[in-house]
Amino acid sequence: MRVDARNFVLSTALILAATLVPQAYGAEIPDLIIRNVHIIGTGSQTEHTLANVQVVGNKIRLVSRDRIPAQSNMQVLDAKNGYLLGNLTVGSAPRFMILSDDPTADLNVLLDTKQFAVFAVDDGQLVVNKLQQVLGDPDYPSTRLGRPRWLSYQPPQFAIPTSVEAAQKWNGFRTKYVNGLFFSALALDRQWISQDDESRTQFGDLGDFERGTIRAWRFGLAGTVNFDNPWMYNVTFTWNPFDRGFDEELNEFQFLDYALSIPAGENVTVSVGNIKEPINMERTMSLLDLAAHERSATADAMLPTRSFGVAINGTAANQRVSWAGGVFNDWLVDSGSLGDNTTVTVGRVTWLPFLSEDQSNLFHLGLGMRYSDAEEGLQYSSRPEMGNAPKFVDTGFFDAESSTLYNLEAGWRSGPYWLLTEYTDNNVEAPAVGNPRFKGYHISGTWSLSGEMRPYRKPSGAFLGLPVAQNVNQGGWGAWELGLRFSSIDLTDGDIEGGEMDIATAQVAWWATRNMLVSLNYRRTWTDRFDIDGQMDAVSMRVALFLQ
Repeated sequence: MRVDARNFVLSTALILAATLVPQAYGAEIPDLIIRNVHIIGTGSQTEHTLANVQVVGNKIRLVSRDRIPAQSNMQVLDAKNGYLLGNLTVGSAPRFMILSDDPTADLNVLLDTKQFAVFAVDDGQLVVNKLQQVLGDPDYPSTRLGRPRWLSYQPPQFAIPTSVEAAQKWNGFRTKYVNGLFFSALALDRQWISQDDESRTQFGDLGDFERGTIRAWRFGLAGTVNFDNPWMYNVTFTWNPFDRGFDEELNEFQFLDYALSIPAGENVTVSVGNIKEPINMERTMSLLDLAAHERSATADAMLPTRSFGVAINGTAANQRVSWAGGVFNDWLVDSGSLGDNTTVTVGRVTWLPFLSEDQSNLFHLGLGMRYSDAEEGLQYSSRPEMGNAPKFVDTGFFDAESSTLYNLEAGWRSGPYWLLTEYTDNNVEAPAVGNPRFKGYHISGTWSLSGEMRPYRKPSGAFLGLPVAQNVNQGGWGAWELGLRFSSIDLTDGDIEGGEMDIATAQVAWWATRNMLVSLNYRRTWTDRFDIDGQMDAVSMRVALFLQ
């Protein structure tokens, strides 16, 4: 039978352990690491987590799935896959016991602590210790697999929720037929701007844009429909005043995503709805995972955020190759017939030509293509990589017969270091304006000061955001990252004079927890437009809060 082990059971068990196995009672617990112990799941979490526990100064310092390196003055004990029951709150005095057998499978394990208790500590006082002391770690820096290499990288140990904290999320639900999770994200910005005289001549005085604003508020529901091969659904609403202008009525929310993803074979998924076009790395990644506050000007100008359509994606070569393609037309959400709206065909392929054995070092290549029949005409424009600002480069609306866009991407990650560059070339067939060719690129890089490594998601061929090894509420400092980016866009060619813009950005980002981000950007913008070269400096601060 399975029982729900709670703290009142622990108290009883500790008393029994002290009474029946008194040989170590009263000893003060030393600094130690306990390895290979299962943390018992509670609530809806029925699976146990194999982890390591570190105690320093008579307080819980870290609970982690990762191997915790031992210092010279620490004892290292092997729990031999025992089962831990108790309070593992970081920063508190240790109060837990380790049993040799699983008490959730057999209640008799709790009733006979003399036989099954192998370690117990109560309020920092050692009650029982039958665990064997083992040797610590070698004294050289290593990878996760324990092998030194030329670029020594010792990743931080990632703290995990303890058994006390691992109950069912209040914002989620599980049923026999449908699972779901309500989520939300709120981003608050404040920015300061300095312009030279030429920039004021180009765009006017931007002092009105120096204020605190709501950059975005998104909320929605995502989950699965529980077939044998579950279908995934996602519905997201947004309120983003920068997309609609501050002089308009903002009393309505907008749909951002509404999509259904259906398994269509091994490693193949078909998605239908208002979704991201699979075209490049920046658009595939979340906005908050980039090396700067906003996407590069090239992506903002020439690559739409989302469109209505059908996409199919999959992997090959042991997931070292990802592929995706889709057809998009907004006739269901806009007025007019299918033929009256622009039809777009998109495809993207990525490849990992190099992946180290421990997967901490990889090199990524990607190619994207986007063809549009330009049925509704074309216009490309971008702000200076600030959410709250006027358009600095803008082609204006013009008629065209088609556009064919190519996007090249290359990325490298080694431990806490990440580099990404993308180049976009957009060839427009529009004889009336000289068949212009628009292009742009960006080079981005980040360095995790706290040592975390950005994950790479093979099915989508995309890097993810920085994980947090230890939240501030787990006794850690959160995750810290420095970012740099240089971007360039050229929207002047043929008879179109949309302008040229270069932007250099530096970012400091602090993830206090996985649900709170504070970041600061400094950027310098050079704009060539209206036969004037202008320069602008800006500092922006962002606080983002998440429910997930």
